Amino acid sequence: MQITPLRSLALLALLACGWSASAAERAVTADERKSFEDFYSLAYPGNKPARTLFEVRRDASGRGWTVSATTEAPPHRGQGALCRTHRTSFVLKGAGKQARWEQSALAYYAWLDRGACRPVAEPVRLLQRVPDAELEGVLLYQKPLLARARLLMAGNTECAPLRALNFTLAAVDVGASRPQAQEQYALVFRSDRRSDRNSYARVWLRQSGRQYDAWTVTCPPVL
Repeated sequence: MQITPLRSLALLALLACGWSASAAERAVTADERKSFEDFYSLAYPGNKPARTLFEVRRDASGRGWTVSATTEAPPHRGQGALCRTHRTSFVLKGAGKQARWEQSALAYYAWLDRGACRPVAEPVRLLQRVPDAELEGVLLYQKPLLARARLLMAGNTECAPLRALNFTLAAVDVGASRPQAQEQYALVFRSDRRSDRNSYARVWLRQSGRQYDAWTVTCPPVL
């Protein structure tokens, strides 16, 4: 096959794109992993995480690396079928002998499991602390609440284009749907379609006794 100048440029562009994508992240090294394990065992003696995930990405300068680790605590039983855990994120600051791990974030999660409270890949994030009784209730009724929310989406110009998408419950929040409105629980659903990955439906709930109903819906671009 004859390689024309134009074809050569195209091949170089593809190679460059592939190199950039692969160089944007890398696997954690054995030394980085060990340094975190040593730090964690000293900072949290006797507290063994259920699992630890590492992520290494290019820093803002494009020359160095940002090394982070996230630990997940062993799950514990809440009320009824409710299971809870929390994830703690750490980042490696500095380099060489000056490198040190620092805590960067703490997030709480929950899910339903009537069995042994086994860890799940994508638990529901709690953007605010929610009591067990209320949290179990909104998680139990998430499917009918989403079905009701789809009807509300039809009358909302912001949400109408998302009405037919598949959604997964990503988070539970507490807040107000508009300024000076009464605080309510909100279920935050995330679209599973790649082109709409950052499309969310925030379903605000109205509570009557122990029952919940979808009251209104908003569709912000971020969680």
